Amino acid sequence: MTKSQCRVLVLNSKGGSGKTTISTNLASLLALRGSVLLADLDPQGSSLSWGKRRPEHLPRIDLIDDPERDFRGYPPSDYVVFDAPAGLKRGRLEDMLGEVEVLLVPIAPSPFDMDASQQYLQRLEEIKRFRKGKVRLGVIANRVKLRSQAERILTEFLQELELPLVATLHDSQIYVRAAMQGLGLADLRAAEARKELPQWARILRFVETGERYGA
Repeated sequence: MTKSQCRVLVLNSKGGSGKTTISTNLASLLALRGSVLLADLDPQGSSLSWGKRRPEHLPRIDLIDDPERDFRGYPPSDYVVFDAPAGLKRGRLEDMLGEVEVLLVPIAPSPFDMDASQQYLQRLEEIKRFRKGKVRLGVIANRVKLRSQAERILTEFLQELELPLVATLHDSQIYVRAAMQGLGLADLRAAEARKELPQWARILRFVETGERYGA
């Protein structure tokens, strides 16, 4: 793989956690800062479909949809975002963690998502590169309704496990509308994205510096 300035793996063992939403919106924001490669490793190909809908006049995002590909054949990129499939097997997970500096884990506020995420994060602790701190982990609370009981339960869950919360993304239709057009928050009018951008600024800061709000 071509050495990149920053490589990010978006991962959760459970389907429907919002990995593709995180990956595509992160890629659109990073495209304002440099060259971006979005690698769709999920057989469903949702990130690839999003990229194909992306209007040509927007900042370019290069796409890959073959998880076994030799990335050395691609031009150097400042950022690489990996949209990983659910249930990544141990061997492949170890390989992927060997290629990235940042791991983002979206967790939705449901008992099923929290249980599955807890088990998966415990498995990560068994991987040497992760255990030695060579990959920095950031958790994103995703699809959260403000001031709801689910938000409170998820916050308490993350605090109890001492998981590094990076940002809280709201349960908003803006992500659905943007995805249908091949857009990310970076491509929307400021008035449309204003409520969501502060949380994404926190994600960008964590990706580039490792800094978390409240830390």
